[in-house]
Amino acid sequence: MAELALADGMDRYVVLVRATPPAADMETMRLVGDLTGQRYAEGHAPQVARFDTFVAAPGREIALRIFDPGGEGLRPAICYFHGGGFAFGSVESFDIVGAALAEATGAVVASVQYRRLPETDYAGAQADCDAAFAWLGRQAGALAIDPARIAVAGDSAGALLALACGATARPICQLLFYGTFAMNPDAAAYQTALDPILTTDRVRQYIALFTRCGGLDVNPAPVDRQDLAELPPTHIVAAEHDPLCAEAVTFAARLEQAGVPTTIHIAPGMIHGFLRAVGVSAAARAELRAAAEAIRPLLSAPAPIETRKAIV
Repeated sequence: MAELALADGMDRYVVLVRATPPAADMETMRLVGDLTGQRYAEGHAPQVARFDTFVAAPGREIALRIFDPGGEGLRPAICYFHGGGFAFGSVESFDIVGAALAEATGAVVASVQYRRLPETDYAGAQADCDAAFAWLGRQAGALAIDPARIAVAGDSAGALLALACGATARPICQLLFYGTFAMNPDAAAYQTALDPILTTDRVRQYIALFTRCGGLDVNPAPVDRQDLAELPPTHIVAAEHDPLCAEAVTFAARLEQAGVPTTIHIAPGMIHGFLRAVGVSAAARAELRAAAEAIRPLLSAPAPIETRKAIV
C-alpha cells in the first residue's frame, strides 16, 4: 500500500475489509456485512441517539435508522443513502457512517434501507429512496426537524440515488461522497486503478449490474444528463486513489456549467469507501468534519419559498 501513500489509519481499514470472512453467495455476503459492520467503529462512538422505524409504502415497508444528535428547537435533517454497489450495504453495516454524519453536522440523519439489486430493479431502489425522503418531510414535526432544511446525502451508489432524489424532491442541498457518476465500464481511470478495495473488475461488475437492472433506462448517467440546472447546491467529496475520482471532477464541472452552486474536494490519501473508516482513521474523521462544515451554511439557511412548497 505504500505506493498509494494512504492517509493515516486507512491501512488499518483495508486490513479490516480484507479480513471479512468469505461467503458462498450474495445472501450470506450481506449477512456477513451486517455481522461484521461494527468492527469498523473500533470503539469510536459518536454521541447520538439511534432507533429504527419504517415507512409504510405500497406492497412493502422501508426500514430507516434515525440518528439524533440532540439540540434545541427545529434541527436540519439529512436523508442518507448508503453505498454498496446497489447490491450490498445496509443501515446496519453503515451504522458508523450515519452516526458520524449526524454528530458532525448536528442534523438528524435518516439512513434508508432501500431495496437492493438484483432482487429489485433500479427503479425499485430509487422509489424507496424517494419515499423515504417524502416521509422525512411528513414526519418533521414528530422528529423536531425543520421541513424546509432537509438535505440528501449518499456515498458511492448511494450518491447516485441521492442525486436522482434531489432532482425531483428539491432538498435544501446535497452531499455526495465518491459517487458513481459516469457508468462507463471502459473509462480510462478504471484501467489503471490501484484502489485496494474498488478494483477494476469490481467497478465493472457493479456497472454491469446497474445497467442490467434498468439503471440507464430512464435517465443517462449523471455526467450525461441535460437537466442538471434545477439541482440544489451540491458539495462533492472525491477520494484521491478512487477510480471514480476523475468522473467526480467531470460531474462537478457539468454542474457548474448548468449554474448549480457546486464545490468539490478531493480527499488526499483516501480510497473508495473511506467514510466507513471514521472509526479507525483520524484522517477520515477529519474529512467528514470538513464535509460537514462545507454544508453547514446550507443546512442553517432558510430554504427558498419554492423549495419549501416542494418539501412540505
